[in-house]
Amino acid sequence: MKLLLIFTGGTIGSTFDGAYIATDSDKPYVLLDTYKKIHPMPDYDTDEPFTMLSENATGTEISALIRCVGEKLGAYDGIIITHGTDTLQYTAAALSYAFGTVRTPICLVSSNFPIEHEKANGIDNLFGAVSLLQQGTEEGVFVSYRNPGDPDITIHRAARLLASAAYSDSFFSVCAKPYGWISSKSGAFTKNPEYSESPDAQNPLRPHSLSSGSDSILRISPYPGMTYPILPPQTRAILHESFHSGTINTLSPDARRFFAQAKEQGIPVFLTGVSSGDSYESTSVFEELGIIPLPVISPIAAYLKLWLADACGYDLKTALMLPLGGDF
Repeated sequence: MKLLLIFTGGTIGSTFDGAYIATDSDKPYVLLDTYKKIHPMPDYDTDEPFTMLSENATGTEISALIRCVGEKLGAYDGIIITHGTDTLQYTAAALSYAFGTVRTPICLVSSNFPIEHEKANGIDNLFGAVSLLQQGTEEGVFVSYRNPGDPDITIHRAARLLASAAYSDSFFSVCAKPYGWISSKSGAFTKNPEYSESPDAQNPLRPHSLSSGSDSILRISPYPGMTYPILPPQTRAILHESFHSGTINTLSPDARRFFAQAKEQGIPVFLTGVSSGDSYESTSVFEELGIIPLPVISPIAAYLKLWLADACGYDLKTALMLPLGGDF
């Protein structure tokens, strides 16, 4: 088998200089040299479309990475992408939608600390990715990550990652149902028996390019006492997150003003976090207010799906409601 390793920077490609953690052009190769002292490595090539700390990523870098993967995909048995942890979920979702459940597997890896740090999980995460690709049976885009304290490496479907909690370097999938696990000792893969996904029902969302920012998508998170903005004229869709029970404040006059404005202007309001089952009274007015509850999907993934679909010129509601890349 032959793999392509794409380096993009992040903590896994950084050095601590005594004051700050910063990217280091030599670090990707330190990662490989350290890895090969512990584990055998298949034949591989490397590429490096850009190097940066992932918190600085924009649509420009996401587009560059999608192009890089698309140009090289058919020449390898699998692709591994090293990436920073801060925006890993965003890039992972973008790649999921750009390539769907592509036959050649793609796996993103990162590290919670620079590779030389005693607490760093980067080598384990790379081992999980290599082991998964060596199975030769899985398709699509994945993330390999061992949470601190976990004995094994978790394999996530890349479009299902949730935002990390504040002050935490752990990653979790929607509804706590990852794709599977890689044994940190043997490298054996175990598929999660509780995991399921719908097959791709639309073509990959692969725009020619993304703008630096997603100014046509307005993303909102709820909190007590919030005030809603005046809708910017370029807004084409609103992604509204909910509280954990799938609710938002529908009694607020300001909220009702905002939703009425969106409805009047024909701007769809998509709501994440709403699951099937018993609903609260506040959800009964969603249809009246023009709020569209989404299937169970990561809010980050929904945001990227909207951004990519809009850049492709697709109908946004259709794109959000049809499964792609194992997102639901």
